[in-house]
Order: sequence, then structure tokens, then C-alpha cells
Amino acid sequence: MRNVLVAVVVLLSVFWAAGAWAQFKDGLWEITTQVEIKGMKQQMPPATFRQCITKSDPVVKNQDKNYECKTTHLNTSGNTVTYAVECKGKEGAMFSEGKNTYTGGTMEGSATTSFKMKGQPAMQTISRMKGKYIGACPK
Repeated sequence: MRNVLVAVVVLLSVFWAAGAWAQFKDGLWEITTQVEIKGMKQQMPPATFRQCITKSDPVVKNQDKNYECKTTHLNTSGNTVTYAVECKGKEGAMFSEGKNTYTGGTMEGSATTSFKMKGQPAMQTISRMKGKYIGACPK
């Protein structure tokens, strides 16, 4: 009886996670990011950009074309994605860890990013993100 109960709980958890992730919409998302730089009083203004996000690639990307980024960790649980991204460029390197929650046509998340630029002290930022589904990705 106990084994049957455990199997039912596991099965229900899988169905719940699949149902929650089914709320996610593949397509073009508009994302607004507010970045807080640790140790600085004056903060950067919010930045808004658009990105195609899919179930197979649900991580918000660095928009700086001077860096080559790769996702080093990706986990989906229900409608929440946790990730780690490593970026390298001529000026230095960045490492981000974040968590985004998708609910239908909206997204909220945050990421902590550590920067090490050539000739500069290490720096850390916290980004808070909000997004909304726009529609299909442009072809």
C-alpha cells in the first residue's frame, strides 16, 4: 500500500510540473531588467529588450555581442527555470546564476552576475527581470 501511495504522489508531481510548464509560451518576449550594482548608490536605468524564448532555450541572454555565452546549468521545475551562464570576451568574463518563473504570458526573475574585467576590481550585480509575451518570433 505504501509503495502505491508513493507512486501516486510521484505521478501527480510529474503531471503538475508538466501542466505548469505547459503554461509557458514559446515566442518573442519583451523583458525589462533593472540592474543594481553592489556597492554603488547610483543605479542604472531599466533596460528593455526583446528575445525569442523557447522551452528548449528558456534562459534570458546577455545582449552584449562582445561576449560569447554558454549555459552551464539548466533546470526546470514546474514553471520555474534556474540556470547558470558563463560569458567570455576580450574585456573579461562574467558568470550569472538566475531563476525565472513563467506564468502564461508573464515572467518574473532575478540573476546575480559576477564580473571580472581586465584591469578592474571584481564587481557584482543583481538584475530583477519582468517580461511579457509579445507573440511569435520573427522569421
